[in-house]
Amino acid sequence: MIARQRGSLAGWLLALAITLCALLSAHDSAADDRTAFLIDHLKYPPSAGQTDDFRVRTNAALALGQTNDEGAIAPLCGALSDPSEVVRQAVAAALKRLARPSSVDCLKARLGVEGNAAVKAQIGKALEAIPGASGAAGPPKTNANAKFYVAISPIANNTGRAQADIDRVVLGAVRSKLEGLGPYQLAPPAETADAARAQITKRNLKAFYLSIMVEKFDYSDGNLRVRVKIAVFTYPGKDLRGEVPAGLTQQGVSPGDHAAEENLMGMAAGKAAELFAQNFQ
Repeated sequence: MIARQRGSLAGWLLALAITLCALLSAHDSAADDRTAFLIDHLKYPPSAGQTDDFRVRTNAALALGQTNDEGAIAPLCGALSDPSEVVRQAVAAALKRLARPSSVDCLKARLGVEGNAAVKAQIGKALEAIPGASGAAGPPKTNANAKFYVAISPIANNTGRAQADIDRVVLGAVRSKLEGLGPYQLAPPAETADAARAQITKRNLKAFYLSIMVEKFDYSDGNLRVRVKIAVFTYPGKDLRGEVPAGLTQQGVSPGDHAAEENLMGMAAGKAAELFAQNFQ
């Protein structure tokens, strides 16, 4: 009986997806029209004249996840409180696919109150998919077992993206990687040379300064190439010791795909930080 019910639900969802696609064809004149149409079908309670059916909202959520539209984030965030756990899970999956930093706050807020295990797991996956979701703000964690002291430069941004986006994604990824590796104590931002020397001497640490640059995005040949470089200096003296570059490519990406840019930046920044840890001891 359960298997038949699941099969029936899958059939319903497939039929609704096909119907939704057919309806969308009438709204294909502009991406904004498609997004608005889907947002309207995501609403709970539904708009006047629409059927109250969680399957319609589920398909609308999943379709919004494929729009690559920043305008879908706020409605999806609102739908995280939908009474149906199936809809909430679909919403979290859609936010994972969009991977927009603007969804981090609502995902974290819902994670704190969500009672369904499957939905919580999907929200966790969504947060993991967003580079720097843990944030780069706040003072560095104190690591009593650190062997190395690492100061990080402001990010040199050659991408054309807002500096705040680059700082959040790249700095967040580098900090997260180094804190996760174990023997690193990160220096506070804007630390004076005297304060740095005092910490290094007091704790008998070997110190490095990381100067990070993100190169201009390369969208040639229908692909996206992202490259992050870390120049490694002594600290606080800042004598150059070497450089660790990391680059990644994603195929089939159209220019201006912010989600893809941030995914690759986060991964490349984390890889560059890992290469620093492997090559400078």
